[in-house]
Amino acid sequence: MSERIRSLLETVYDSAIVDELSARIVARLDGAATKPARDAKWSPSDVLLIAYPNAIQEDDEPPLRSLRRFLQDHMSGLIGQVHLLPFFPYTSDDGFAVSDYRLVDDAHGDWSDIHGLSEDVELVFDLVINHASSAHDFFQQFLDDKPPGNRFFKTAEASVDVSNVTRPRASPLLQPFDTAGGTRHVWCTFSRDQVDWDFSNPDVLYEFIDIMVSYIENGASWMRIDAIAYLWKELGTSCVHLPQTHAIVKVLRAVAEQVAPDFKILTETNVPLEENLSYFGDGDEAHIVYNFSLPPLLLHALMTQNTTALTQWCGSLPVLPDGCTFLNFVASHDGVGLRPAEGILTTTQLNELVECVASFGGCLTHRTRPDGSLSPYEANIAFFDACRGTVDGIDEWQVERFLVSQGVMLSMAGVPALYYNSLLSAPNDLLGLEETGRNRTINRTKWTRTEIDERLADPAGQPAQVLRVIKEMLRVRQQQPAFHPEALQSCWLADPRLFVIRRTSRLGDQQLCCVYNLSASSVLFSKSELGVKGTGPLDVLFSHGEVVDKGTDLVCSPYAMVWIALVAYQ
Repeated sequence: MSERIRSLLETVYDSAIVDELSARIVARLDGAATKPARDAKWSPSDVLLIAYPNAIQEDDEPPLRSLRRFLQDHMSGLIGQVHLLPFFPYTSDDGFAVSDYRLVDDAHGDWSDIHGLSEDVELVFDLVINHASSAHDFFQQFLDDKPPGNRFFKTAEASVDVSNVTRPRASPLLQPFDTAGGTRHVWCTFSRDQVDWDFSNPDVLYEFIDIMVSYIENGASWMRIDAIAYLWKELGTSCVHLPQTHAIVKVLRAVAEQVAPDFKILTETNVPLEENLSYFGDGDEAHIVYNFSLPPLLLHALMTQNTTALTQWCGSLPVLPDGCTFLNFVASHDGVGLRPAEGILTTTQLNELVECVASFGGCLTHRTRPDGSLSPYEANIAFFDACRGTVDGIDEWQVERFLVSQGVMLSMAGVPALYYNSLLSAPNDLLGLEETGRNRTINRTKWTRTEIDERLADPAGQPAQVLRVIKEMLRVRQQQPAFHPEALQSCWLADPRLFVIRRTSRLGDQQLCCVYNLSASSVLFSKSELGVKGTGPLDVLFSHGEVVDKGTDLVCSPYAMVWIALVAYQ
């Protein structure tokens, strides 16, 4: 084991603990089958699909096999990675209350289905590291006051002051459980059925190192580390982003890279931008972090037809450490996080977004502030229905508005992530919401293959149109060096209705200008503002909507978009 891993462990545990823990990790790594490095860390073909293991279901085959068939039939050669949301046995939260980390839930398939999918695409596994299901065997040991589980979960006295603890939910943090040793109050950051592990016990860290290595052995190329920000708890602190948490992420990365040199760590931290960026460390922590500010800022720009805040934010994004990049997304299995817009959008602007979401059939999830008050945490809505209109109300531009949102996401610096329901232009799942009573269900529609075939059967229908345009963008994107995840990016305010991005390849041999009209009106602007010289024809790589070349000017129809190669750039 490298000295780096040992030195990181010493920032978390005392030296006697580190000696024993290091020996166990060395033994595990010595027995692991290593994987070769690939030629390049990133490429323009890196496009990630976020999907539940049971997103697509048929009576005659496991859902994981149906998902693979869907990708082969509809997205072959266009998706580089699939983020499989938790496919393990679970008890709640659509998989995020894991009862056994080492099994594939029989309802989804088995390990052979995972291995088969890994032959077609790189797989991103979820490491639900902060908490487990209350049905987990170790927690049952905790309830029986038997080792080792009786030392594996974070507890506190009911009387302690936890008001400083940062919360992503409104439920009580400390939940009472009757155990063989009496009533104990367990730390539950998210829900009573999601009991938090105690990483001050090094046995817990080793358990997750062993799980992670087993995932690599079973086909994982990436690891998404769920809810990592809350991992380490220390009374008297906010219990979020503590130094021990960052050290453990670095340990996980260093361990993984000894087994698979190109293995990538993706951290999930739905927090304001500066806090999120901290998970890059000095280029030695996460390889990739979610660009959580993009969804609320882009949605606000679409709803208000004003890109000022979005453009200013994009222009302020820092140059990231070598080998690091953003995961850009606008829709996911969760809602649109509002905390990442804090300090960027004003309270008035956030209220505009929330009111629009409500008027388009969405709902709102809250969190508890340290003073006990509730604060908006997440807007829950299918992103396709979030594009139904603007602050002026519902209009006829839903499809075009949704497609331009996908175009923005696909052209920004980083790896783009498409949500499976975006490929199907899924509306709000109001029936599912009514059945579960959980806000996030509104955006988690599951499909049968028959329903998908029927949905896409009409080539002129909205779902087929949406999928066709997304696929066209993906085909063009993967051929452009300037869309490499680490290629340079700049943006500027040409017109408050336009969002304009310039991407420059790392070798300087290609420069693209991507123009998006985020308004319901036509916009005329000078080609010179884009860096286009002269009045000759443009080298258009992709366009959607009407874009009229008037010599020195361009006119973009409502929600039109165009990708232009700046041929004069050398």
